[in-house]
Amino acid sequence: MPKNLQLENVSKEFNRLAAVKNVNLEIGEGEFVTLLGPSGCGKTTTLRMIAGFETPTSGQIRYDGRVINDLIPQRRNFGIVFQSYALFPHMKVKENVAFGLKMHRYPKDRTRQRVDELLNLVGLAEHREKYPPELSGGMQQRVALARALAPSPEVILLDEPLSALDAKIRVKLRAEIKQLQTDLGITTIYVTHDQEEALSISDRVVVMNRGEIEQIDRPLDIYKNPRSRYVADFVGTSNFFEGELKGNLLSGKDFQLEVAPSAVKMAGPVTAAIRPEKIEILTDREAPPAAGRNLMNGTLVVVTFLGLMVRLVVHSGARDLIVDYLEKRYEESGLHRGDSLRLYLPPDAFRVYPR
Repeated sequence: MPKNLQLENVSKEFNRLAAVKNVNLEIGEGEFVTLLGPSGCGKTTTLRMIAGFETPTSGQIRYDGRVINDLIPQRRNFGIVFQSYALFPHMKVKENVAFGLKMHRYPKDRTRQRVDELLNLVGLAEHREKYPPELSGGMQQRVALARALAPSPEVILLDEPLSALDAKIRVKLRAEIKQLQTDLGITTIYVTHDQEEALSISDRVVVMNRGEIEQIDRPLDIYKNPRSRYVADFVGTSNFFEGELKGNLLSGKDFQLEVAPSAVKMAGPVTAAIRPEKIEILTDREAPPAAGRNLMNGTLVVVTFLGLMVRLVVHSGARDLIVDYLEKRYEESGLHRGDSLRLYLPPDAFRVYPR
C-alpha cells in the first residue's frame, strides 16, 4: 500500500489568531506538492505541523494511516531543508552530511559510503573537505539537501529553500531538486511564495490565502482555470473587469463585453478575468471577429521586454490593459509607444467570479 500523507480539517491558532483553518489535503507517495502563497498565508505553519514542530489546534495529520499529531519530529522520518541552510560552520561538508547518520547511530563504514553517495548525487564530491563558509550559497543549499536525504527519509520538506539565492542560481537549483526528487521517487512538500518556482517543479500546487486553501490542482490547471479571483490575481497576471452580468453580457461603467456561455455560472455583480496573452491586437487590415463585439481601442503607453514575450500596457478609457505579445511578432509589428491600438478580447478567454 502507498504511504500517503493526509491532513484532515487541520487548524492552528496562536493566541486565538487562526494561522491555518480547516486544511484538507492528501499527498500521494512519491508526489511533489508545493504550498504556494504570500507571507502570512499559513503555508509555513502547515509545513511545520507536518514536520512536528507545531501541534495542530484541531484536526488530524496521518501518515501511512497512522495519526502523527503528537509524534516528535525525530520519530517521523521526515527530512527537512530550511530557508537558512543551518549548516555547522565548524564542520566540513562531509561531516555536515554525516551528522544525521551519526545521530541515528549508523555504522562508520555505512556512514562513509552514504556520504559519498550523496555528495556525488548533488555534485559536491570534490568539496567534501571544505567548510560551509568556503562554498557559494547554491553549494551550501546542496549540502543542506544532502544532509536531509542522508538518513533515507520517507518524506522531504523544503521551506523556501532557494529564496536567499540569486535568480539564475535559483532556476538551476530548482531544476536539480526536481530531478533528484524524480530519480529518488521521494514524497516532497515544498513551500514557496514564488509562483514561477511552484508552477515549474510541482506535480500539484496548493494555493493558500489567509490560512485556507483556495485551490489544489496541476500547475497547468492552476494557471489556465483559476477557481477564484484571488488565484487569478496571485498566479500569473490578469486583467479584471467588474460589472453586472446578465445572461452572457457583462456591463460596466465604460464597457460592455460578451463572455462565453460556458463561463456563466451566476448573475449579478461579478468580476471577469482575462490573461494578457489572450488579448489580441488587430491590425488595420484585420476585420474584427464576432461582428465587432469585445473590441477596445487604446494607446500603447509602456513596453517591457521579458525575453520570449513583450508586455504592453495599453491605456483604454479609464483602465490600463496588460497585453503579452510574442517578441518576434512585436518586432514585425513595428509598434511604438504612443501608437493607437485595437484590441479584441475573446469571449471564451474570460473566467467569471462572484464579486
